[in-house]
Amino acid sequence: MKHWVIDTNVVVSGLLVDRGYPAQLINAVADGEVKIVYDARIFSEYREVLNRSRLQITPTKIAHFLALLRSQELVLASHRLRAGPDLADLMFIEVALSTRQKTIVTGNLRDFPRSIRHGVRIISPTQAVAEL
Repeated sequence: MKHWVIDTNVVVSGLLVDRGYPAQLINAVADGEVKIVYDARIFSEYREVLNRSRLQITPTKIAHFLALLRSQELVLASHRLRAGPDLADLMFIEVALSTRQKTIVTGNLRDFPRSIRHGVRIISPTQAVAEL
């Protein structure tokens, strides 16, 4: 089983469009092939972003996803990073550093330049599905 950190943009895409690699990844989580690794900050971001009215994600889909997270891997990140192009993205790296596989799945590869990765592997949803 894969233990990956999944960027919010992948979750949003997977819930907005029933087809495509992000949706396949969310289905793989539901099927037990992938375990989402997250911390309280990532959970808060998921909840806040998914509830943005402009996205028009149904409350039922949001509730199902957030309930699914309860069966995933909640961690306490032991690393604190201080520099990067978008400080909000650093929490994903911090959490990934707490995992054995040290992998983030994101649709925005540019948000994670090599200079801030600290050895974390960054892959796209397409690459993630190919690995399954």
